Amino acid sequence: GCVEVLRANLPAPAVADEATLRKRFEEEKARFVEPEQRLASHILVRVDADADEATRKAAQEKAQGLAAQARAAGADFAALAKANSEDPGSRDSGGDLGWVERGMMVAPFEEALFSMQPGEVRGPVQTDFGWHVLQLRELKQGAQVGFEQVREELAREQAQADRERAYSELTGRLTDLVYQNPSALAPAAEQVGLQVQKLGPFTRADTIGIGASPEVKKAAFSEAMIEDGTASDPIQLGPDRSVVIRVVEHVPERARPLEEVRDQVV
Repeated sequence: GCVEVLRANLPAPAVADEATLRKRFEEEKARFVEPEQRLASHILVRVDADADEATRKAAQEKAQGLAAQARAAGADFAALAKANSEDPGSRDSGGDLGWVERGMMVAPFEEALFSMQPGEVRGPVQTDFGWHVLQLRELKQGAQVGFEQVREELAREQAQADRERAYSELTGRLTDLVYQNPSALAPAAEQVGLQVQKLGPFTRADTIGIGASPEVKKAAFSEAMIEDGTASDPIQLGPDRSVVIRVVEHVPERARPLEEVRDQVV
């Protein structure tokens, strides 16, 4: 016999009240912040992947010169980019990359950009594309998102947490009741509103229902459970499913008579 606990079969949790959701919001406020954005421009001196050392060196020196010009007092970064950048996507707009968030650029570029101060020019910075001269024009700190904007998300998360807790509590209660009376499953099952189901008969080779689970087979064919007739510990069949089993009948292995297996033998 077996008693199965499925989280999907549990009653839907009560809708969380306003106070619970606001408490969750306050505890996790740091999650609900808009990402920091940086308004950036760059000048790219492109280096092909198969370029020789002399070409790479020349590109680096050119980028160093452009960086020095861009840092000079009164420099016009946009004009320098229009005249020198080898990034066709941003060259005509003076190297403008728009507002950049973390995760949008390759790592070396991002590391440099997000460590700069507004108005700063940095470079050259090397990436797989070549050498970059960066300009940080403006910085926009991430703003705190309001409670009402994330209320539905908080409600979904709270419902999920409540379902998980209910499943855990039911499994724990069933386990305690079974330990109190390990020689029968029905009393424990009735107290938690579950039913005892018949499982099998099955052999070690059969794959019938939950009997196909290696963990269930291991318990069902263990000497201790066969001899004692007591219930198993809860067996996890997945994150949302567990089962307690008890061996109520066991037929030992035996040699089958010839008349049963004649066709197979032939």
